[in-house]
Amino acid sequence: MSPAASYSVVTGGPGGGGGSADQPWRLIIYSKEGCHLCDGLKEKLEALLERAEFLPSVLSAAELEVRDIAAQPEWESKYAMSIPVLAAAAADGSGEVEVPRPSPRLSADALQRHIEKFLAGQPHVQGGQ
Repeated sequence: MSPAASYSVVTGGPGGGGGSADQPWRLIIYSKEGCHLCDGLKEKLEALLERAEFLPSVLSAAELEVRDIAAQPEWESKYAMSIPVLAAAAADGSGEVEVPRPSPRLSADALQRHIEKFLAGQPHVQGGQ
């Protein structure tokens, strides 16, 4: 698999969330094929980003990147036993930090609150307050 095929990007809209949410930033899911928990997290995040196009929030400027851990040996050795792993980073990929593992039972709204609470303490990630 080529590195270009190791992830997909879904945009969360043009911004408009106010404050620092206007600056683009990334949500990254470390995943692998056949991981049902990964698929569930991705579906919730895609729904939140779609909603953020119309209802401004900290997620309005976010892009979702899904990284297949099988594409990079270092990702596989680091995350193989803990996927899905959710991380946040600046738009250029700098300052990547892992978001505390959300329960797969969280609703989409609860997941959004979980991410917003985490980002409030991460000023180097543009979604932070």
